[in-house]
Amino acid sequence: MRSSRLVRYAALTAATALALAGCGTFENGSPGGADGGLVINLQFTPKSHYALETDDALVLSQVGCLETLLTYDAGASELKPMLATSWQQSSPTSWDFKLRENVKFQDGTDLTAAAVADSLRRLLKAEAPPRAFTPKVIAGVDALDPSTVRITTGKPSALLPFRLASANTGILAPAAYTDSGIDPVRHCTGPYTPVSEAPSQSMTLERNANYWGPPAAVSHVEARFTPEGTTRATQLQTGESQIALGIPATKLAELRSNSELAVTEAFTPRTTGLYFNNSRAPFDKPELRKAVQAALDLGAIATSVYDNGAKPAVGPFSPDEAWAPRGAKPPAQDVAKAKKLLADAGYAPGQLKLTLLAYAERPEFGDLAAVVQANLAAIGITVEVRMSDYSAIEPTLLDGNYDLALLSRNHLTDIADPIGYLTADYSCNGGFNISKFCDPAVDAALDSANAMATPDERNAVYADIARQLEDNAVTAFVVHEQTFAAHRNSVRGFVDDPMARYAVTNSLTVANQ
Repeated sequence: MRSSRLVRYAALTAATALALAGCGTFENGSPGGADGGLVINLQFTPKSHYALETDDALVLSQVGCLETLLTYDAGASELKPMLATSWQQSSPTSWDFKLRENVKFQDGTDLTAAAVADSLRRLLKAEAPPRAFTPKVIAGVDALDPSTVRITTGKPSALLPFRLASANTGILAPAAYTDSGIDPVRHCTGPYTPVSEAPSQSMTLERNANYWGPPAAVSHVEARFTPEGTTRATQLQTGESQIALGIPATKLAELRSNSELAVTEAFTPRTTGLYFNNSRAPFDKPELRKAVQAALDLGAIATSVYDNGAKPAVGPFSPDEAWAPRGAKPPAQDVAKAKKLLADAGYAPGQLKLTLLAYAERPEFGDLAAVVQANLAAIGITVEVRMSDYSAIEPTLLDGNYDLALLSRNHLTDIADPIGYLTADYSCNGGFNISKFCDPAVDAALDSANAMATPDERNAVYADIARQLEDNAVTAFVVHEQTFAAHRNSVRGFVDDPMARYAVTNSLTVANQ
């Protein structure tokens, strides 16, 4: 989960509802009806008034509204054009992006280099800039001419184009930026435009008749924000929705047995970890972190909690990824070793009472927390589990006022290269370094990787860092995940994006429309 820190916008929700309500509702009937509408259940609820520097950018991207200059094709492992058709490095510290011709925002204004530059510069001025596009890396954004944007970096960066495929760098029309926050209605460039919202519940969208690409086949969409995985699955089964993301492993067998549904599964660059607060007792002692690591039964977790829909983790990266250490294996449970490490850390059985934070949007976390609790009880550590919505625990994580936390982290969402995740989570000043881990040698290695032109060079650096994180139990990595989604057989063209950027696309169709 990526940060959505601008909680100050939450108070504006009521005002947003009134503004959006005046923009219209479905004009062609109910979504999911015979006229070709569609209902989709999403996992996460927008929390920050659609500020692009937050996770709300992913919501706008998933529903077919927000677009970026480039996109990353995970299957082909390459960047592809979107709002920009070409890009080149014009100097060691500058890149030029040529914009697609004849693109209009949904309010009818033209997509120009000036509008793009303004949109990106606003990110740099945000209170908490996104990890993909931060002043720590980006020195400036300028319009060279009406169709060319130049982005400069403080140091040579071979990875700058990857940052422009992040949903956080999506482009909005100038009118989207209001005194009260972001207004996405009619201000995106995508195949669908928002027309109304029920705050914290749903957003309705209609087909963008002036889309620059092939027009969307579905006329209107209702995107429901449904944190509970069981509810997402149930609404799909009853026909209340046609697509559901983030299907819980416990519901897979039931959905697969339904002849009216199709379940999809795919590898995702996502690893669930048990995060330690390395900056304070008791987890400032590596022996204790290693004790917890040795106490966990990763094989049983993958088999039971995830119903064989995950694999025991060998570190932050799955072993079949190019940047994973070669020959890495998941740590085996060793209770005797864990007890000895606990004693080496200076703690007796029964002495430690810790709190574990977990969030409801990940449906497996309830059962996973219970297993972690039992595994640690076996070595004499008492754990209290606290479950809530992610937005409720994130401030505590960022402030470092916690003991243990379960997190599911996609290491390619911020930037389509592991440097974004490693910098955010494990550099000394990383924007999401909730582990409070700091090693100047790691920072220097990441800095060197940023300038490396070839993937093989960078991957060797990432593998070394991954090995260090695992060997020192900076985080106890638990499982490498797969993504599961489901849809009714009437839906065609749906792809469950492993990087969680796209869901409602112009290629979707619904039968009998």
